[in-house]
Amino acid sequence: MKYTEEQLDAMSSKVGSVLGERLNYLSRGQKASLEHALVEVFEDHNGHAENISDEEIWGAWMVMEAFYPPDALELSDRYQALMEIQEANQDDR
Repeated sequence: MKYTEEQLDAMSSKVGSVLGERLNYLSRGQKASLEHALVEVFEDHNGHAENISDEEIWGAWMVMEAFYPPDALELSDRYQALMEIQEANQDDR
């Protein structure tokens, strides 16, 4: 289904008002997962963001977290940082 710019802006505003700053700290996978879940909610309401409850948006967030648990992402980030340090140390030799 095709949505108007106004409908998409309304959905973005609604999601931003519910989830706030949390949106600034998502990984690429988390963003894709959350977007997928939110598109389903948006489509269920035929593009009428005003009919979407805060609970439905939180539900989409919980779906995303089920696939991308915060603890697993933190561990992955730490592992990646360790690998970068080890690589930098090898380059110094």
